[in-house]
Amino acid sequence: MNPGPKARLSVLVGYRRFTDCAGMRFPVTVALIVLASGQLRAFDPANQDDSQALVRHFEPRPNPLGSPIQQGSFDPGKGETISLMGGAEVFQMQDGGSFELILNRAYPDRQLKVRNLGWPADTVYRQQRPMYFYTAEGDTQKGSIADSREKVAPGTFLLQFGKVESLDGLDALDGFVSSYEALLQGLAKVSRRIVLVQPSLYSNEGPAGALAEERNNILSLYREKIREIAVENQFAVVDSFTELVPTRIASADVESLRAAILRKNHLWDQYYRPTNWAFLFGDRQHVPSSRDHRDANRRWFVEEIDKLPALIAEQEEMIWNLAGGGENE
Repeated sequence: MNPGPKARLSVLVGYRRFTDCAGMRFPVTVALIVLASGQLRAFDPANQDDSQALVRHFEPRPNPLGSPIQQGSFDPGKGETISLMGGAEVFQMQDGGSFELILNRAYPDRQLKVRNLGWPADTVYRQQRPMYFYTAEGDTQKGSIADSREKVAPGTFLLQFGKVESLDGLDALDGFVSSYEALLQGLAKVSRRIVLVQPSLYSNEGPAGALAEERNNILSLYREKIREIAVENQFAVVDSFTELVPTRIASADVESLRAAILRKNHLWDQYYRPTNWAFLFGDRQHVPSSRDHRDANRRWFVEEIDKLPALIAEQEEMIWNLAGGGENE
């Protein structure tokens, strides 16, 4: 057999060996199967462009509102969605809910919707996501569908980048600036309500504490460039997330409010970062375990994910009620 250039051979390689277990010998058969196809798949996940993956998270409708900073103060619109973007530190903000707690207490009548889009290892260079994550087209195998989750409403964008990138040193500073500006230009097409949050300094405690001074000296130059980017592009810039929130806060049952925020964050985490992605909207939708065992046409993973927006909205109603001084019903 002499296969053509577009064909792949199916190979089954098996071997038998014995392992010792408590003095007994058991045969173990290991098989390596190389799947074959007559032609290459139409989509190679290695080619998915995630250099600006965050941009495709949002509804393609421009936000008509002006700057989020009015007369020196953060001024979110009623019902506005506030999206948090960044790496591990932003991702971890959902676990404590402290920023959302003070935000809702500061603006109890605004009915704000906070969406944590943080992802460990996100940088201005790349925001790697699973294949077909918020892409227009999905897997081409029979029975597969594209990502049908609701996209995020374009509101105010709070971005915190630069800390991890600064570890590349001063030689990478120009590349950081150009990549950050490119990401911001992409986001600005749907909303110019952008606030750049400066990366936090490295701690002088812990295993890497001795490196803090050297790292912070470099990080300070990255922070200067971030401020320059904000000024040149007419974006707001703050030193921390909490700097956005005024000192005035409404009275509320703090612990009940925090608990409601954490419940909402858990639901949002399930919707935005679902497990078993390959079976949901990835490249394993066609396999039997992706479908109801009683009805192969029923996609029970999709049915479950579609229930979450209503649950999130219900929890946000609770948050607004508690932030305004209401009771936990």
